[in-house]
Order: sequence, then structure tokens, then C-alpha cells
Amino acid sequence: DVAIKKSKELNFVNVYNDHVAQHSSTTCRREVVHHQFKRYPSEKCQNKRMRSFLNFGELEFLVGFDVETLKLLRVLDLGRLRFPLKINGDLIHLRYLGIDGYSFSDRAAIISKLRFLQTLEAYSEYPIEETIDLRKLTSLRHVIGQFVGELLIGDAANLQTLRFISSDSWNKLKPELLINLRDLEIYQDYEKRRVSVSWASLTKLRSLRVLKLDNLRLESEEAVRSTDVISPSLESVTLVGMTFEEDPMPVLQKMPRLEDLILEGCFYPGGKMSVSEQGFGRLRKLQIVMESLDELQIEEEAMP
Repeated sequence: DVAIKKSKELNFVNVYNDHVAQHSSTTCRREVVHHQFKRYPSEKCQNKRMRSFLNFGELEFLVGFDVETLKLLRVLDLGRLRFPLKINGDLIHLRYLGIDGYSFSDRAAIISKLRFLQTLEAYSEYPIEETIDLRKLTSLRHVIGQFVGELLIGDAANLQTLRFISSDSWNKLKPELLINLRDLEIYQDYEKRRVSVSWASLTKLRSLRVLKLDNLRLESEEAVRSTDVISPSLESVTLVGMTFEEDPMPVLQKMPRLEDLILEGCFYPGGKMSVSEQGFGRLRKLQIVMESLDELQIEEEAMP
């Protein structure tokens, strides 16, 4: 409350909610709007000085919000807001775009025009099925969304985060271009045929720190060789719904920088896993949720 009060005094941000019926200031640069748009007249959306717009709350529709007039806009977080949106590539200052999966139609064509975008966050319980062309967005650093359709990435030297990409889409990328990728999550799309990820593609991610694999097929012999290569940079590994033919601990415990390890819903027919002496030298968090695991043996001086 103190921060909001002070920000209003400094004209730093206007917050619209059910209890405050104030109008948008023509000099306010950042606006955070609750979903009750009856108190937020559409004609007040023409603030050409606006730098940031954030919507939160339930699903709502808005008519009259003309994004193209906001030439200086840097942050646009639409949340679950839906309305006709047209962008002709004039938002050269836009760095962050946050959308729900169904915020507006023609989203693929609109996103492809935002050449200087740095963060694309498509938070939604619904997957994005159409092809998203990001080849001209060379400044992209973070791409977050449930991408089932093809994800076209060109010169992605600046890309650091790529989450919720399907195994099929991942196999169509060129991982050798992702030289600065630090955070990666690949999942199996159940509505499509099961696609195995090429583990050789992961060996090219030399800057990778966080890796999550969800219900992917794991071929132990090839995976062991690949993991040895990518392990020097990994700090967090999460494996969900994986099947291990062999005890994965001998490989995982050798990762020199690994701090977090989560095995959730995985299956290992051996029933017993072992952590040897000096294993997991930097591990801080170990979470194992496996019905098939009967025993976890940890030798002395392991996990120092």
C-alpha cells in the first residue's frame, strides 16, 4: 500500500481497480489495470506517453485500445485480455510482450513483426499450435510458452530461455545457434506421436544451466555420453516421467555444478539407486518421487 501510494504521488503508475474510479493521466507512463474495465474508459487508452501496460484478472474484452498509437511502449502484458490487435511494425521500442494463448487473432503474424522484442511470454493452459516465426527477432532473450507448432529461430545468439517447447519442435531447431541458452524445457506432446529427442543436440548447449525433460524417451547408453558433455554447466536438472534402463545416479552425481535434482514420476525397474563417495559435491536439493524406487543408498562422504 505504501509503495502504491508513493508511486501515485510521483506519477510513476496508475492502478485501476473496483474501488478507484480515477482517470488515466496523460503523463502517466506505466499503467496496471484490473479486469474491471468499466472504470477504465477506452478513450483513456490513447496515452501516447505510455511505456508499460499491464492487465491482470479474469478474462475480459476491450474495444478501442489502439496499440499502434503507443509508439514509446516498451512493456505490453495483456494477460487474459482479448481485443482486436493490429501492429504494423511501428513498436520499435517494445521489449516485452505477455499474452494469453488466445489474446488475439493473427498472433503469429503480429509477433513476427516485433523485430526488437527481447521477451515473449505466452502463458496459457492452451498450447500454441501455429508456426511462430522468430527469425527476424534477433534480440530475443527469453521465449516462454507451450509451443506445439513449429518454432522458427534464426540467429538466436542472444536467446537465454526457451521453455515448454515440444520434442517435435525442438528437433527442428538448430541447437548450434543457441550458444547462450541457459534455461531449457522440452516436453512430449501427447496429442502427437511420440518423438525421441536427439541427445546429440543437447551436447551443443555449452551454456545450459537449467534443464527439464518431461516424459521424453531416454536411451541410456547415448544419454550417458551426452550428459557427460553437457554436465559442466548444469546447475539444475528435472526429469519427469522418464524411464531409466540403468541407475542414473552414477552419471548425475558427476555433474560438478549440479545443485538441484528432481526425479518426478520416473520409472526404474532396478528398484535401488546408489550415490557413491564424493558424489553430488554441490547438491543442495534432492527430490525423488518414484513409486518404483525401493531404496536409495548414499555412501559416507557423499553430498558434502
